Amino acid sequence: MKNIITLTLCLLIFSLNGQQWVDDSCTKKASKIINKAIDHLANLEYSMAHAMANAALLIDDDCQCAKLIKAGASSSDTNWGSREVKLSAIDQSKLGKVEKVWYSMLKATLTSDSETYQKSLADGLASNPDSPLLNWLSRDGSSFDENKKFAEMFPKLASGSYNMMAYQYARGNYGGEADINMAYKMIDKSIALHDGPNILDSKAEIAAENGDYETALNSQLKAHDYSWVGSQYWENAVTYYLKLNQENVVNYLKQAQVNLQNAILEKNEEEYKKYVSDDLPMVAGDSNLGNFYNYTVENLNQEALIDWNSFVLRDIDVHFSPNMRMAFLTFYADGSYSFKATGESIDYNTRASSVWLRTDDGWKSIHTNWAPTADGTGIPQQ
Repeated sequence: MKNIITLTLCLLIFSLNGQQWVDDSCTKKASKIINKAIDHLANLEYSMAHAMANAALLIDDDCQCAKLIKAGASSSDTNWGSREVKLSAIDQSKLGKVEKVWYSMLKATLTSDSETYQKSLADGLASNPDSPLLNWLSRDGSSFDENKKFAEMFPKLASGSYNMMAYQYARGNYGGEADINMAYKMIDKSIALHDGPNILDSKAEIAAENGDYETALNSQLKAHDYSWVGSQYWENAVTYYLKLNQENVVNYLKQAQVNLQNAILEKNEEEYKKYVSDDLPMVAGDSNLGNFYNYTVENLNQEALIDWNSFVLRDIDVHFSPNMRMAFLTFYADGSYSFKATGESIDYNTRASSVWLRTDDGWKSIHTNWAPTADGTGIPQQ
């Protein structure tokens, strides 16, 4: 009896340690790469999965599962996607049982045939109830309980499930209250199982949602480091950096608004071009309430009807879009001007707003709108 128990435990341990996504149609060496590629698919790292599938084909050019992975990582869009072409390159006669189910499911996506997709999955799961891949594809990805069940069934393949469970804990979708500590525990479990950037991106997102932009930035940069050229993770790293340094950004934009207005008043073209892009004309609405127009260098250098005696911006408030790509400024302007023809002096009082866009060349003003205050006067018609 003791020997039977020992043997059973050994088999269980071997089973857990030897878990893989699919018994594929490839050589032993290629199969190791294939299963890691599916790991990347399960963690939403499609480009890495595609690359690993190509690596498997270098070892085994007859590896049909590698071709399946490339098809699964590609779009099913009929106009520009390549899934159909990739599926047509697969020799179905060489596919294993689970691979054939996956092939049928991917084929159904080409025509958005959800009935065939679901039937293929249900029939395949009935015939292969212990298949990690089919169990993964059958679960509701947003369900905490279903991800937990998958993690219990396939603990060595559960990095993607732990990732999703982390979001549920962090957002209070499990247990009724947010639990950031449990969220980070799920993240640690995911990282222990899988080497990839997506979980680091998830940690950054969860940290940012909780206002911890320092942790968010550090984690996002680690995700970006996996492929720093052309990385999909860079934009969020910039966002978190700006969130972490928001006070400095606010002060910069306040001063930029003042500097831009001074450049316009002084007809300083060099200074003006620091804040307005040649590619993005600034759409302006003047305080004379005329039509909106594109303010250009020609407008800057146009001879004016008035001379400014004074012009001061005050009470500038800065608001940001969630991704920090756009800023909205509201402010007031006081001053006075004199007509060149008559010398008549007019007090000037307006409220105004502007829109600034974060570009690769810095923050640029793309819109400004001025209107007289209730008892104020704007500029005359030009």
